[in-house]
Amino acid sequence: MYQCPSCGAGLIFNPKNQMLECHYCENKYNIKEIEQLNLKSAKADTSIKQDIQNNTEQEENKNVYEAIIYRCTQCGAELITTDETISTFCSYCGSSVILEKRNAKKNKPSYIIPFTKTKQECEEAYKRKLKNAFFAPSDMAKEQQVEKIRGIYMPYWIYSFEKEGTQSDTGEIYNRRIGDYVYYNDYTILTNVNARYSGITHDAAANFSDNLSEAIAPFSVSDKKEFSPTYLSGFYADSEDVISDVYVEESNNVVNEQASKELKKDSIYSKYNSSPHVKLNHKKTELGLFPVYFLATKNKKGDRVSYAVVNGQTGKVAADIPIDIKKYVITSLILAIPIFIFLNLIFTFTPRMLLIIAVLFNVISLIVTGKQQKEIYIKDNKLDDNGFVNKITGKIQHKKDNNKSSEILLIILIFFAVMPILLTMLPIFGVLMIKKMEIFIILFCLIVGAILYLAFKIKNKKRKDTVKPTVKLRKIYKQIISIIICIGIFILNPVSDLFYYIAVVISIIMTMWSLTDIIKDLNLLTTRKLPQLEKRGGDENA
Repeated sequence: MYQCPSCGAGLIFNPKNQMLECHYCENKYNIKEIEQLNLKSAKADTSIKQDIQNNTEQEENKNVYEAIIYRCTQCGAELITTDETISTFCSYCGSSVILEKRNAKKNKPSYIIPFTKTKQECEEAYKRKLKNAFFAPSDMAKEQQVEKIRGIYMPYWIYSFEKEGTQSDTGEIYNRRIGDYVYYNDYTILTNVNARYSGITHDAAANFSDNLSEAIAPFSVSDKKEFSPTYLSGFYADSEDVISDVYVEESNNVVNEQASKELKKDSIYSKYNSSPHVKLNHKKTELGLFPVYFLATKNKKGDRVSYAVVNGQTGKVAADIPIDIKKYVITSLILAIPIFIFLNLIFTFTPRMLLIIAVLFNVISLIVTGKQQKEIYIKDNKLDDNGFVNKITGKIQHKKDNNKSSEILLIILIFFAVMPILLTMLPIFGVLMIKKMEIFIILFCLIVGAILYLAFKIKNKKRKDTVKPTVKLRKIYKQIISIIICIGIFILNPVSDLFYYIAVVISIIMTMWSLTDIIKDLNLLTTRKLPQLEKRGGDENA
């Protein structure tokens, strides 16, 4: 901890004036001033006999600094600080516990971007975001919860790329047309390229979700300062545990695309219909600490947590905001009454039309459910975070999993479920069909759909390396039951409308039931598993 030269109390870095302040005597000090005072004090305490030894130690330790590491006993997350104050809660799992503390030496990063937004400003920015989220749980906006927001310097890799030399591309110009043949003149375009890109950043902490990190980007690297532990006064920091190689290819692709777009603006490329493809070289990678305000909120069950992060330089907010089911249901019921009355005044709903509408709602529910299941699987297994994948497997994930087989299966199932409905609707439009043939086609569609579903499940059980099936019967049985009932009514075609209305009521109940499941799954997507105790800790579903 850096002490006030006047009263000896602890100094805290103020983002507003970029100075160290004492909350007791209210004196303010420049960063360089405090560093020089501490350096003089250290030299004064050194005896002449130890000069050679201390000079050697100073040379060895010039790239490290003294710090205090707090470790959460619940999830294993570790945060670095220079303060002696006792931490009473964990920023990653939200546990209100006294964290374990130990002194350690940490490697100095190359740069630091100091906080410019105060804690109060970020609290207000977070509250404004919650006001726009009408269905957000009330607990998230409670003052005692918002006050837990904490300033943490997150580690980022800063990549630089350059290219100096000749760029070779091909182009063509229309020459003439003779009969069915079109002739072009081909050209080689040589361009001298002198391009440099720096400040391409990616977070270097596996416990910091890539989605959240990207959501509060960008940081202005031009405001970076040479690292000094004094900037940590009153704040915390996380340490890097993702190797820099993980994001090199991704960063290189970004600068290559940008450089190619800039080069294409040259009129020579338009003239020869050429699309240049610039390839820059990776020059260097540096480590920096960037300012982020962090807040964790547990759900009522206490088994999942949602995060809110605020860019401590720009004030940009990103947050996991779940839906309060009670708020949603009450609002939906209130709005449903006037909407139903309005539609009833415009349209005349026949029993068969109501049944068709009910089926369409179930089909939409099927599509949404299938999509959600895949996203939940990816998120809960942290497959969307390259840093976490590398930390666990040691492999660099260059491309995200674009396996579409589950989505294709869902489309096929929906097709075979809806096809019988479409076939039975044909008589409505004056198209006559043989009753036996209609029943045969319906049974054929249902059997083929069932075979495809079972075949897909068996295939995925044998291939354990693939993404698990996203279409789970326990998630879609309500929609299937509703569709089967509707198919039965269409096939039987009863004289009494009562059967149609009963089927519609059952379908509506099943649709509302499935809708609550969709909201629950949405809350799974907007929350994360509680961090688990690991070797380093801090796993927040990165």
